[in-house]
Order: sequence, then structure tokens, then C-alpha cells
Amino acid sequence: MQTEAQTKIIAQIALKLSGLKIKAQYKHMHTGPLISTYYFQLGFDEPISKIMNKSEDIAIACGVDSVLIRRANAEIAIEVPNKERSIVDFSKCLFDLMTNSEYRKMALPILLGVDTYGNTKAINLVDQPHILIAGSTGGGKSILLSSIIGALAVAKSEREVKFILVDTKRLDLPLFENLPHTFKSIEQVEDFQKALDNLMQLVRKRTEMMKGIARNSTEWNSLGHSPYMPYYVIIIDELADLIAQDEGRRLLDLTYDETYSKIPSRIASLVNICRASGVHIIAATQRASAKVINGEIKNNMPTRIALRVPSRVDSTTIISERGAEGLLGKGDMLVDSLESSIPQRYHGAFVSNSDIAKILAEASEIRQQLKSLPEVVKQG
Repeated sequence: MQTEAQTKIIAQIALKLSGLKIKAQYKHMHTGPLISTYYFQLGFDEPISKIMNKSEDIAIACGVDSVLIRRANAEIAIEVPNKERSIVDFSKCLFDLMTNSEYRKMALPILLGVDTYGNTKAINLVDQPHILIAGSTGGGKSILLSSIIGALAVAKSEREVKFILVDTKRLDLPLFENLPHTFKSIEQVEDFQKALDNLMQLVRKRTEMMKGIARNSTEWNSLGHSPYMPYYVIIIDELADLIAQDEGRRLLDLTYDETYSKIPSRIASLVNICRASGVHIIAATQRASAKVINGEIKNNMPTRIALRVPSRVDSTTIISERGAEGLLGKGDMLVDSLESSIPQRYHGAFVSNSDIAKILAEASEIRQQLKSLPEVVKQG
């Protein structure tokens, strides 16, 4: 049921569209924890480009800082921030992740948070199979990484998944060094280069072992073959800083091993061959520039998450279309994945320091408690 404020916003949008000489009819709406979405149907003779450029006009009409205008099948969705916004609770998302029948079947469930309806959303990293995240300061990058690591550590045991944490700024990922899942924590670019060497050797070894027996490590493990092949998830907190350190060492340090290729090329070489071997990369950066997110990186990481960025150019660089410049920050995101031809909007869960401390101390116990609960069918 519409509130008085929502009825007013519908009227304001309709009046603004009329003033802009855009023929559109209001159809329906829904309210989520952070935004309300108003759906309009354009007139048959109205080009979609005519309304897609009017987000600032409509934001002013609604009295808010920003709105997102996106195509939703045969309709136009206008997403307006709620005056009162709910915090997306990490504990509830974790509960949903562990009791949802679809998510419990995922080999590597990546918790994104909730969709615009408030339903918990996760994707399977094995199907994606690598993720690139970009967002400026205040966008929620560090919280999203904490949510991903924390949820994955609870959902899967240290036997099933190993983390390689790469944080050259030594700020956020070191919080998870003491997780039993953490295989290696890396702070120097040269150590990362060596880790890539080891991962390439692991991939080639596993590929040779599986030849003619299994198509991938998941199938190998399900058939009961030995040795067991855990997943390796490499999580890079600041890709731009890693690339800059690599370039700086090449220029200034004569002892640096120049036989190593540059970081983007090495990551591209690994992701080209590592999927079947159970090795996956999640790379994040604050700088959504073409230098960092070049074609080589972008083409090999099919799932891309845009948090709030400064400009349309940055949004286009990460997800190939505008929109991320109008996000709310603090975990609000657009996700361009293999699951949909159109980027989907989600709101990340807030992970507090106490949540992290509890996961570090009790990940195994939490997992057992939640796994003992009955499964629920995924809701729409």
C-alpha cells in the first residue's frame, strides 16, 4: 500500500515527465529497505534514450540527491531513495544463506546482500567464475569484501576452501589472517608474483591429474578421487595499488625480478586456465580507470560489481553502462553477471567488527548450528 509520501512522489515524477514532454504512464511500484521503485510505461513513439538522460531532473522533482532510471523489461524503473533507510543486517543474510535450499547447494556462495525487494541474494563463484569490484571511497568496498569472506568462511569449512588474501595497504584483509581458511596473507607485490607462480603450478598439476577422469575439481571431489582438491579464492583488496607497486619496483628496484610479466597480464594468464582447477579471483579497486580495469582484466572477469563511483565514465568502465554514479554508497551496488543481461541492483550487508570477531572465533560452530536448521525454498 502506498504511503502519502510515495503517492506524492508518483505525482511529482508524472508532472516532471509531462513537463519534459515525455509520454509515460504510471503502472506500479514496490518498496525495499533502501529504495522504492516506480514503474512507468513509455508511449509507443517515445525513444528510451529520451528518459534515460533525465535522472537529475527527476531527482530534483522528487527532492532527493539522485535517482536511477533503468530499463525493466517492457517498463522503465525509476529508483528513488527512501527517506528512512534500513540497515541490511549481516546476521539475517547469513541465516538466509545457510537455510536457503538453493544457496546451500552452491559450491562457493558469494553473499551480495539483498535485492531491491529485501530478499537475500548470493551467487555461485564457481559459475561466475571471477569477480571484479570497483567503488570510490565511501562506496562500501571493504565492507563488501568482509561480508564475502565472512559468509564464505561460515558456509564452507577450511578443508573445502582456502583464502589467499592480498592487501598491500595492510588495512582490512589482515583482520582475517587468523581464519583457519586463510592459506596465505600477502602484503608485498613480489610475494604476490611468487604466489602466482605457485598457483600456475597447482593449476597445471590438477589439470594433468584430472585429464580423462573429471572435467573440473568439483566433479573430481564428488567422485571421491584422491587427493581432495579444495577451492582457492584469491581476494585482492586494492588492485590499483598492487599494479602501481609492481610498476614502481620495475622502475626503481634493480633487484626486482623483471622476468615476471606485469600484474594485469599475469592475472589474465591465470584466470584463462584456472576455472576448472578450482582457483578463483575476487579483485577490488577504488580506481575505476581504464589503466587499472583494462580490456585484459575486464574481459577475463565476467562478473563485475560497481559500487558508487564519481562519474558516468567510471561506471561505464566497470559495467559498460551508466548508473553507478547515482548509487547511494555504503554497499549500494550494480552487479553485471552471467546471470542477467542487465546489471542488477543489490544492497550489501553491514558487517561490524563484532561480526568479524565472532566469525574468527566461532566460524565452525556457527556453520554447524545453521546447517542443522531445515532448508527453506528460495523466495522470489
